[in-house]
Amino acid sequence: MGAEDGAASPEPIPEEAVVVERKVARKVTGLRGRRLTVERPPHLIADLVAARDNPKCAGQIRSKRHPAQELQTPGAVVSVWGTQTDDKDMFVPFFAQKGINFDGELSRMRHRVGVMSHRGHKPEQPNQDEFFVLARADSVLLGVLDGHGPDGHDVAHFAQEHLPANIMEGMRKDPESWEKSVSSAVTKLCEQSEKDADIHKKADISGCTMSVLMLDSPSSNKIRLRSAFLGDSVAVLAKRKSKSDSWDITPLTTIHRPDREDERERIKAAGGHVIEGDGTDGARLAADGWSLAISRSWGDFHSCRYGMSHDPEFLEAELESGFEYFILVCSDGVWDVMTHPQVVNLVGKFGAAEAQTAVEKLVSKAQLKWQEQGDIVDDITAVLLWPAFGSGLEEEEKTIKEETCESPPADAEKKESVDAEKKDSVNGEKKEAAADGGKKEETA
Repeated sequence: MGAEDGAASPEPIPEEAVVVERKVARKVTGLRGRRLTVERPPHLIADLVAARDNPKCAGQIRSKRHPAQELQTPGAVVSVWGTQTDDKDMFVPFFAQKGINFDGELSRMRHRVGVMSHRGHKPEQPNQDEFFVLARADSVLLGVLDGHGPDGHDVAHFAQEHLPANIMEGMRKDPESWEKSVSSAVTKLCEQSEKDADIHKKADISGCTMSVLMLDSPSSNKIRLRSAFLGDSVAVLAKRKSKSDSWDITPLTTIHRPDREDERERIKAAGGHVIEGDGTDGARLAADGWSLAISRSWGDFHSCRYGMSHDPEFLEAELESGFEYFILVCSDGVWDVMTHPQVVNLVGKFGAAEAQTAVEKLVSKAQLKWQEQGDIVDDITAVLLWPAFGSGLEEEEKTIKEETCESPPADAEKKESVDAEKKDSVNGEKKEAAADGGKKEETA
């Protein structure tokens, strides 16, 4: 209650009390500082992996090669990707972090990366989101997949393990064939699922969205960024000239909604039907007792005859040196409750060296937004990358050491030769002096 509401004016505080109060304040501040230092969150995904022996990780981070790495030279790729969901994951706590597989020395990545995936609050389902990052010296392939349906987690993981290898198979033959390679990779994924009876059965009534991006460097001061997408997992590129500027946002995906004009026409031509939105819920694709909020996905084979499509769409962007950039790919668990500017401004508060901290804050913020709306919270996944121009991987330390030991620099060899000559010269002078001394003694 303020003084204007009739409260008595406070009495002056004695000088001694002020001194005591200041001492207590300093002591509390010191304790807080020490606590924050001990519990400082990891700034990059490499820091999180390095701390995997911490009891808090509880086996969530495991060393395992991604299947796509089998196509690559051993040691040429470092990877981070989601672990496979099993029956016990139905009982992990809500909002628990999804397990992470990794391979290689992530600290070699010059690109700054953060990854976070949380289970939502859906009692009948585990975390159905998936993610992967595969980094080479000359390129990065990354993506987010969001499963749906009773077995969407298994369908999404099957796609996450097979799609990158299928894409790289085509790109190795022709680095310029991005659209062809991705389209062929999705077709091959369908063929691979047909050979796996369990997955093919699950993918009939379950599916997943996917947004996949590839970065490569046609020159030292440019990065080419290409995207391919199905469904509603959104990717954006943020750009600014200096820290005093606001972020420019470029969408790298578009959402495949059934009521988008071209999608509606394809659904109608296939004999399907679009259930119109009512202002609260968006339009949906009707599929024989089921309905879906998206019109393109992988899986959902039962709905193909009603107009569901597996054909990805593509976009491309170019990054030039002299600007600050970051790339963010998230499942709809982020975008359904936050706008592009809200997401980019939150992430942009953290620098490249705090990429992991940024995605953790983003996922937590999205989770709170969901909880403000009701009891259901979607699975939430975010992959953040601050690109580095030039080589994407630092040279392996082992290779550097071997070159230093086996092939010393020419300057070092010259120095050793000069030192040897000086040593021989000094030794020769000493021998001559000793001989002269002996002759003088004989004469005497």
